[in-house]
Parts: sequence; C-alpha cells; structure tokens
Amino acid sequence: MIDIPAFRRLFSDIWSVVGTRYALYLCLLALTGLLEGLTLASVVPLLAAIGIGEGGSGVGGVVSRTVLGLLDWLGFGVSVPAIAALILTSLFFSTVVFLAQAYMGISLQTTYVSRWQKRLLSGIFAAKWGLFLKTRNGDLINSVVTETQRLGGAFYQTGLLLTGLLHTAIYMALAAMLSGLTTLGVIAGGAFLFLVTRPLIQRAYRIGAGISHENAELQVKTGEFVGSAKLLKATATESEALRVLGGIIQRLRKHTLANGFDAQIVKGIFDFGAAAMVASILVISRSVLDIDAAVILVILAIFVRLIPKLTGLQQSLQSLTSSLPAVANLNEIARTIEAEAEISSEAALPEALARGPLAVSLRNISVSHDDFQVISNLSLTIPAGACIALVGRSGAGKSTLVDAVLGLVPISTGGSISVNGIDLAQLPLRGLRRRIGYMGQETMLYNSTIRGNILWSQPQHSDEALMAAAALAAADGFISQLPQGLDTMVGDRGGRLSGGERQRLGLARALLGSPGLLVLDEAASALDAETDAAVTRALELLKGKVTMIVISHRLSSVRMADYIYVLDKGQIVESGAWAELQGSKGQFSRLL
Repeated sequence: MIDIPAFRRLFSDIWSVVGTRYALYLCLLALTGLLEGLTLASVVPLLAAIGIGEGGSGVGGVVSRTVLGLLDWLGFGVSVPAIAALILTSLFFSTVVFLAQAYMGISLQTTYVSRWQKRLLSGIFAAKWGLFLKTRNGDLINSVVTETQRLGGAFYQTGLLLTGLLHTAIYMALAAMLSGLTTLGVIAGGAFLFLVTRPLIQRAYRIGAGISHENAELQVKTGEFVGSAKLLKATATESEALRVLGGIIQRLRKHTLANGFDAQIVKGIFDFGAAAMVASILVISRSVLDIDAAVILVILAIFVRLIPKLTGLQQSLQSLTSSLPAVANLNEIARTIEAEAEISSEAALPEALARGPLAVSLRNISVSHDDFQVISNLSLTIPAGACIALVGRSGAGKSTLVDAVLGLVPISTGGSISVNGIDLAQLPLRGLRRRIGYMGQETMLYNSTIRGNILWSQPQHSDEALMAAAALAAADGFISQLPQGLDTMVGDRGGRLSGGERQRLGLARALLGSPGLLVLDEAASALDAETDAAVTRALELLKGKVTMIVISHRLSSVRMADYIYVLDKGQIVESGAWAELQGSKGQFSRLL
C-alpha cells in the first residue's frame, strides 16, 4: 500500500517551509502543460490547411474550431503562416515558462534543504549537554549532511510527480476532445501498467528505510574509525575497521542496487506497454473508428509525448516513496533535538558579575546520569579569587561537579548553585560562560591556524593580548619558532602538534581575556615537567585575580591550590590545604 499519511506529511512540511511560493510553482507547472497542449492542438488545423485530413469536422472539429476561434480573436486570418506562427509563439512561451518553472523549482528545493539544515544545526547547538551524552554524534551529522539531501531529492520528485499528473490530465483532456474511445483505451492501459508495477512502489519504502539506516551507520562508524586512526595503526586493527565498514557498504549497495534496478524495471514495463498502446491507437483509430488522418497524427503525437510522462510519473512515485523515510527520520530527530533545547537568555550579565573574579557556592547539589547518582548532596564554597583543587579516583564526580557549575548538567530539586550570590538558574548562561575560561581533559583544536584556535571564543582580542595569554600558558616559545608563527595550521584536531603543544594552546585560549573563573580539567596531563613548572608559576601569579578550579593528578597543580577537596562517590570526603592533607592518613595520602 502507498503510505498516504507519509505523502501528506511531506507536502505539509514543504508548504510550511516554502509557503505560497509552492502554489506559484504549481501554477507554472500547469501553465507549461496548457501551453504544450495548445501547441499540439494547433497541429490539427495546420495539417488540414496543408491538405492532411479534414481538421474542421468530425471528432477533431472541437479542437480545430477552438484554435481557429483563437486566431480570429487575435485578429489573424486563417492561413498556414498564421497557424504556424501560433504554434511557434506557443512553443516560445512554453519554453520561457518551463525555464521559469525549472528555476523556481530548483530555488525552492535548495531553500527547503538549507532551511532544514539550519533548523537542525540551530537545534543541535542550542541543545543541552545531555543530548550529546545520549545521542551518537554520527547520527546528528548524518541528519544534517545526508538525510537533508535525501529530503531535497524527495522535493525534486514531488515536482516531477505533480508535473506528470498535471500534464497527463491536460493531455488526456485534449485527447478526449479528439477521440474519447481512444482516450478511454489509453487510460485503461495506463491503469493496468500502474497496477502491474504497484508491488515495486510498496517495496520502495522498505528499501528507502534501509538506505536511511545504513547511511547513518556508515556516517557514524566512519567518523569513529577515522577519529581513532592512530589507535587502529598502533594496534594493527585496520582490517577489522574495514570489515565493519565493508559490511555496511555492502548492505547499502544492496539497497541502492535494488532501488535503482526497480526504477529500470518500471521503465521497461512502461516502454513496452507504451509501444503496444501506440500501435493499437494507430490500427484501431483508422481501421475500426475511421478517425480523420490529421486527428490520428495529433493523437499519436499526444501519446508519444504522454507515454514518457507516464513512465516518469511511475518512476517519480517510486523514487519519492523510497525517500519518504528521510522525512520521518528528520522530523523525529528534530523533535528529539528541540525537546532538549537549553533555556538561555541573551541578556547581559548583572554588573556584579561583569568583571573581576567570581565567587561560586554549591548548596546540597545532587547530579544523576540516568539512574546512577554521580554527585550526592554536596556543598562547597569557592571565594572570589581563590584557587581550589578537586582530586579523587576516576569516576569520583570531579568533572561532573564542574559541569554542574557550568550549567551543563541539571541538579536535583532542593540543591542550588550561585555565582556572586545570584542563583545560577536566574543568570543568562551564555553571558556567564563567556566569563569562564575552560579547558577540558581533551584539548579540542580546529583545523585552523594557531591564531584562529586561541581567538575562537573571543575573536575581538589583538595579537598582543593573544601572545600574552600564550606566554602565561608557556606556549609563546614554540609559537615564535614556527616558520609561519600564529598563521601555522594545526591540522585536524591539532594533529600536527604534540600533545603538550595542543594543551598549551588550549590553556592559552582559556586564559585569554581575563576570565572571572578558570576551569582546568587535567590541563597539564600532557606537559613535560619543565613546561608544567612554567605553567604552574604563571597560574600562581593569577591567584587572587581569577577564581580557579583545578582538577589534576599532578602534584604541582594540587600543591599550589589554596584548598584541596578529595571526592569519592560524589561526596567530599576530605578537605584542607596541602600541608594539612599531606600528613593525613585518609584518601588523599593514598592518591599521592
């Protein structure tokens, strides 16, 4: 069965995006068909005028009288040149309208695709951090890159489908005026051909769903394996990656082959059926119905023009059916993304937070991931300008605590986080985050220049401010030694740099612009001892000027902190200055 609700959703979605312009597009489709019909209708009196058939009498009389009446209304005489001029004029305007229709169709199609891409991208980047924790990145990328293009293909096929339907209706009406019995025979033959190919349409939706699924899998797995290319090389597991990707590619090939060959089967059936119908028209119209020769020629011309449209109509219906799963997939993904929208105001920060170090207070906060509680009833106060360190075993909740301060993860009811005495829930998160320098466990660099990466979040700063931040991060030395300096390309994910160089650039980016809060999550893990010492000295100079939260297993980073908090199972189990904790017999001593 044809999925009528899916077709209705597609047309409704198209209308919601391109609006009344789609109605104009449909008018142009109809006008093209009418002008083509006028051109063919004009052939009947033209043939009669040059001595082929009677034209103005019998079954062709209505058509001839209509065309001749049009010439009389226009003030032209009934002659061969006048009829020929009418045909050429109709052809000219038909061509012009066709080009206008084609341009508008392509314009609306690209508008439709780009609007969907922008909608998805806007939703993705406006979503809460939780979306990225429970959704595969490859699925999100596939929806933007691949599924939207399939949706564009569906839009294109709707144009072909509607063109076929409108032009078929016009040609059939013209043919009925010339010979009703012949037209009824062609309608019966066309209905039979559609009935024969109906199973292929039913199969097209299942194939389309398979193509959507395998495209997503290919996008996800390719991203994973390319991103872990170093691991694959180091462990000699390239063949395993190829095996997995090869299986997906083979299944995708199978679906695509079936979809493409089904279209050719349809074409073969309709081509054969068309030839049979044309031959039948020629024999029956003259031998049985005794139709005028001029009318027979025009009927043949109509059906020679009509048959490819019927073939295209069936192929468009099949191709469109195979693309319908993309419509359902995108709407489902869009609903999922938009349901995760992060509520964030674009308002300016309160004056109390606009400059200077920030004070952070956590009161009885709890954070859960699914059914697992990561942080439980934790309270912590960080004075403005203080430097605290969070230590503990892996999984103790250190990074989650920082995520809560950044507003990335929700806290349970009953707890609260405030910044300079203002509840985090009442603050414009985007404005607050611009006052936070952040460096995570994995330094993310873009395939751009060193300058572009450091200035990523604050492009308004000068090269002098940039190099000052680089000096604090002990990155100025290696930058100045590069032949292209700040214009050096770092490669995909910073692959042209060492791990320590990447971390220094990430730290420079975090330090740029005098942040009110600096969050360093294992920021020194890839630094050598000498660089780590230089960075630590620079950070000590910032104490009192910026509030710092440091997560580290490096003793140097922990030692410089004003206060150290030891976390275990989402709770603070020890706290104190370095000197106090160093001689304790608690967990801190076991972490050293």
